[in-house]
Amino acid sequence: MGRYPRRLAIGRTKSFLAQAAALALVLVATGCGASGTAEGTSAEGAALFNKAGCAGCHTLTAAGARARVGPDLDALKPSFDQVTRQVREGGSGMPAFADTLSDQEIAEIAAFVSTAASGRGDEPSASTAAEFKPDDTKLADCEGSFSCLEQAFGNLSYEEGPKPALEEFDRQIAADPEIERNCHRIAHMIGAAALVRYEGGVGKAFAEGSASCWSGYYHGILERAFSGVETDRVAAVARELCSDADVRRTAFIAYQCVHGLGHGLMIYTGYDLPRSLEICDSLETSWDQTSCTGGIFMENISSSYGITSKWLRDDDPLYPCQTVAERHKLYCYLMVTSRILPLVNWDFAKTADWCRKSEDAWVATCFQSLGRDASGQTRGDAAEILAICEEAGDMADECVYGASRDLTSQDSGPGRAAVLCRKAAASDRQLCFSGIGTILGGLYATEEEKRKACDAVSPLPGPKALCRSGAGVPS
Repeated sequence: MGRYPRRLAIGRTKSFLAQAAALALVLVATGCGASGTAEGTSAEGAALFNKAGCAGCHTLTAAGARARVGPDLDALKPSFDQVTRQVREGGSGMPAFADTLSDQEIAEIAAFVSTAASGRGDEPSASTAAEFKPDDTKLADCEGSFSCLEQAFGNLSYEEGPKPALEEFDRQIAADPEIERNCHRIAHMIGAAALVRYEGGVGKAFAEGSASCWSGYYHGILERAFSGVETDRVAAVARELCSDADVRRTAFIAYQCVHGLGHGLMIYTGYDLPRSLEICDSLETSWDQTSCTGGIFMENISSSYGITSKWLRDDDPLYPCQTVAERHKLYCYLMVTSRILPLVNWDFAKTADWCRKSEDAWVATCFQSLGRDASGQTRGDAAEILAICEEAGDMADECVYGASRDLTSQDSGPGRAAVLCRKAAASDRQLCFSGIGTILGGLYATEEEKRKACDAVSPLPGPKALCRSGAGVPS
């Protein structure tokens, strides 16, 4: 997935482009925060939890539940009021139970869940990675427990370093579809644990990391970095965190840092989108400010902890893009199809229809988001991506452009993206090869390295030139 504001309008009206960090395509389930707690546990609540089917979607150790469709309740620690409201009203992928459970039964479930999950405080979210503490948990101890895997991978990162932890993580992602589907939060924990290992050295932790699972490692570092920061200092801390020379070594890593700031800010502020955007706006450069918003909108749509943001509307999947300031629209629209798709039952044709309802200047950007999601949904299959992008009609090249950037970013190289571009219609290849270059341009520090990377795209001079143009280097 693409990272950087890059391309100006070509031919028709097109927005100033960037491609945000790729989103894991998962079902967004219940929105559980953590406010107050209920008194006492309930055996009846435990029985109702299982009878109502909650165990089929959630992890909750006290109920023997290990499902991963919805949020991990052990990690979220939802309050009595949050559980009551969510069970009664449903939303964001979860059915409402007001017509099938009595008020007393709902209260029994809420009492059981909020107490069993040890709900606490008045905070709106439970940030597991930010609270990492090493213990004796090993990967061999986990046997399918997601919370255990988070802790075990964090311990591995803390004890042996993030590189071996991420290597093992990548092996397990490839071998276990369940870990792949839930990889982002584990990656957060590996990053948070690395920051503990390096005693708060953000630059050192970043230098030792990788972009596994949509760059969750980098996000976890920044999430941990905000832990314990006083409210009146958060903006100042945000400005300092990504200034390290190791972070600024390449545009790619610098982007990961300021993008991760956006994630960390949303989690820190309890998903207060306006406040998070305000802090992004306080960063030193316009590039940092804009890139930071990518993490904010990604976290808003697909929370790392299963929170359902109040800055989303089921009846208007483009919201809040139409309402935010013009300077914030770029990454909002680059993320928006990951919001639309679950609401239209993953129907790409209907998603394309919604893209055409975007504000005129941002229609093309929405179709780039469609390409990014096509890449993720198909696991990078070129033929399937192109079939999806056909739904974009005259915006197919924008869709292919978004997909090529996503593939290049995920692979840290042009391999699969180059295959996509070669298979694309002739009218779509220019943007496709240029899209590869926009990502390679951020992965490498020198013009020579960027040229060499583009040489791997194709033996033909045309694609090489388009790639180099996208990378911002002379042919």
